[in-house]
Amino acid sequence: MEYLIVWFDEDRGVIVNSAPGAWMTNQILMLEAGTYDISLAPPSDYAPPGVTGIQLDNTTVLQPCEIYFSKITQS
Repeated sequence: MEYLIVWFDEDRGVIVNSAPGAWMTNQILMLEAGTYDISLAPPSDYAPPGVTGIQLDNTTVLQPCEIYFSKITQS
């Protein structure tokens, strides 16, 4: 089992390989080892628009792979 955490300014659904699931931001996700594409559930008010090719291998619950998204503010 591999571990990933997706950081965002608010709680939002996490989309893994184009499939929305029961995953949420700011919580440790448990996934099989492999390569993943990660994005957030709508609205599209975040950057980057997605992160592709994340390789999960040799992570631990204490040292998960970390991905950061930032909220885009409308001016």
